[in-house]
Amino acid sequence: DMIVLPDSSFLFATNTGLFKLDKYGTIISQNSNIKTISKLNIVDDGYLIGIAEDSLYKLDYAGNLVWVKYFQAQNILDVIYSPAGYYNASIYENNKAILLKLNKNGEILKTVQLSRKIQSLALCPDGGLIMAGDRFVQKTDSTGVIKYIKYVRPGGGEKINSSANTFIGWSSLNIDFVHVEISADGGNSWNNIIRYYPSPGSFNWSVPVINSDSCLIKVKDSYDFSISAVSDTFFSIKPYSQHEYISANEVLMWVGNNSVGSNDPQTGGNGFYWPGGINHTYQSAIFSDGLCWGGKINGETRVNGATYRTGLRPGNILQNGTAADPFDLKYRVYKIKKNWEYLPPSPERDKYEFNFLNWPAELGAPWIDNNDDGIYSPGIDQPDYIGDEVLFYVANDLDTVTSRSTFGSDPIGLEFQTTIFAFEREDLMNVVFKKYKIINKGSNDLTDLYFGYWADNDLGDANDDYSGCDTLLNLCFSYNSNNNDGVYGTPPPAVGHMLLQTPRNLSSDNDSAYFDGKWVKGYKNISLSSNVVFIKNSPYYRDPQMTVYAGTIELYNYMQGKVWNGSNFIDPITGLVTKFILPGDPVAGIGWYDGVGWPGGPQAGDRRYIITAGPCSIAPMDTQEVVIAILINKGTDRLNSLSVLKQDAVYYRDLYYTNFPVSVDDQKSMLPDEFILYQNYPNPFNPSTKIKFTLPSPSQGEGPGVRSITLKIYDILGREITTLINKELAPGNYEVEFNASSLASGVYFYRLEAGSFIQTKKMVLLR
Repeated sequence: DMIVLPDSSFLFATNTGLFKLDKYGTIISQNSNIKTISKLNIVDDGYLIGIAEDSLYKLDYAGNLVWVKYFQAQNILDVIYSPAGYYNASIYENNKAILLKLNKNGEILKTVQLSRKIQSLALCPDGGLIMAGDRFVQKTDSTGVIKYIKYVRPGGGEKINSSANTFIGWSSLNIDFVHVEISADGGNSWNNIIRYYPSPGSFNWSVPVINSDSCLIKVKDSYDFSISAVSDTFFSIKPYSQHEYISANEVLMWVGNNSVGSNDPQTGGNGFYWPGGINHTYQSAIFSDGLCWGGKINGETRVNGATYRTGLRPGNILQNGTAADPFDLKYRVYKIKKNWEYLPPSPERDKYEFNFLNWPAELGAPWIDNNDDGIYSPGIDQPDYIGDEVLFYVANDLDTVTSRSTFGSDPIGLEFQTTIFAFEREDLMNVVFKKYKIINKGSNDLTDLYFGYWADNDLGDANDDYSGCDTLLNLCFSYNSNNNDGVYGTPPPAVGHMLLQTPRNLSSDNDSAYFDGKWVKGYKNISLSSNVVFIKNSPYYRDPQMTVYAGTIELYNYMQGKVWNGSNFIDPITGLVTKFILPGDPVAGIGWYDGVGWPGGPQAGDRRYIITAGPCSIAPMDTQEVVIAILINKGTDRLNSLSVLKQDAVYYRDLYYTNFPVSVDDQKSMLPDEFILYQNYPNPFNPSTKIKFTLPSPSQGEGPGVRSITLKIYDILGREITTLINKELAPGNYEVEFNASSLASGVYFYRLEAGSFIQTKKMVLLR
């Protein structure tokens, strides 16, 4: 080592001794007895400290030895001198990090064992010590009290999803409050997460929309930024959602991008919560559900689907016939919501905006072709809000291991474009819809094909459930065996799954099938083929085997309305062959139904069912559609709940085939009771933006509520630029586009006047 002395001379240590040179490089003196020094420090009392591996040397400026002290240390790392008149030495001895306090004669005054190895020391203006090691900093105050922050997580290569909640944890000593920051660019810039948070502690972070593999977290003392800790390694944040929930109404329902339905990924348990929606009270009705299918390729039966396992992986099937990378960001679950752009800034709003701007129309997500050119153009075309809240994902069955993990079958080559939607409407508050578009991207015809929807309903307490079906409504359902459920109390609800739209078959020109939102001549939607209930510990109504090919044959038999072994089901009431289990009416007490309508039948308990339509076929590059309605409601008692559920099913069915029209009365019921002028979107904008406002329903005695409305644009000096609206309008929601292509960049204002209501908001044109 070499060091420059105050008189501009040099002192340097070599393995042959200690040398002093003048400023011209001429040797002034040398000490050949000191050969082990690897580092020299000037200390404030006019002396030098030389550091060797196991000893300290105090030297004067001439290089003369004042004293030497030996330690049983593997490594002496650094030494500094305190204005208070003592030395601080960082050593590493017997695999322990130690801080020593020495007097001027090198005698030990105090020993402090440290938690981590200290590689360098520095004095702070407040008289404390800064101690730095590998990716961490510790500090003492002026009295020698150690302060430090040690980072815990994330920071070990984690992969975190945007818009999720994740745990930020750290440990600290003698730190009262911390600032927590995030860097998405490897530490080049930092953004605040939270300030003045109590320490030690942990923080449940709502992750913003970030797309980076170079994320770091920094935790630092709120009052002394020199005390901080940073993630040990980079971690990733991606706006990739394997699971998402829909909660537009009283239902909160989870889905996965591998076709898993109604199962909560946070708990592994029930994932269909009702009532309360986003504010549910953890009362739930479904453990898991999903689409199943089975058909024949060249005579070989193949079956797959989502039950307790799923045979699909995320992603579409590429043009070359191979499966896309299931972990690619674009194969996440997309979620959009009407009027998201008017939400206040938040991670939730960021997620909606990201999904809106990156809407996967090319993967089959529904969209509106505003310019009728057949090509999705962001900024011109837009996602189709077929509900007030919409989820979309695409999946395929090409992975052999995944496919065989369900019922033992090989892949077929099917792609599933799945859209889930729900409405925030008074008449649709208790239902969620699933639309499956199935494309055969394999090279084989798939014949004798059945599509069924499987469900394991746990209606509150699963141990007191009954099941049944209504063949006229294509509805399978669960209801309580008594009027007091262990979770839902009294009265308990009923829950069901309805095959709202079945696949289509070729037919005569006199027939029409509903497909892709319209009626198509020459086709016919196929009829319900079976309903089967699975009952725990029953040898006759048992669940099909999983992971073995025998399960394929068993489930395919069930989908055809046969027993798992290929024999026929017998209705115990009529003694006749049937394909429908429990098709009777428990409300009227007619036919074969659970409980007293099944003489000698099983007790109430955990039930599963599958409701199926078929057969049909699907040729290579042909498409089929299946739409499911998942509905729940509650009446005055357990049987009245079932009656209400069936009434709802009729209403939903009729409404579906008219494309869910919104009546004038419905529009009025959804209007707020006050004027609202929303912030324009986008903002900043270039060159156009949209301005939305709401005119409320008239108060009692106000008449029809038609008002004279003006909406004007002004520049920053208050000069009127243009008038967007100047006419009478009825109550309702309105949106107008402002195009500023002829204006310069800058701040502008828009002003709405409606009678006594006047409001102005600012917007920014940024070119």
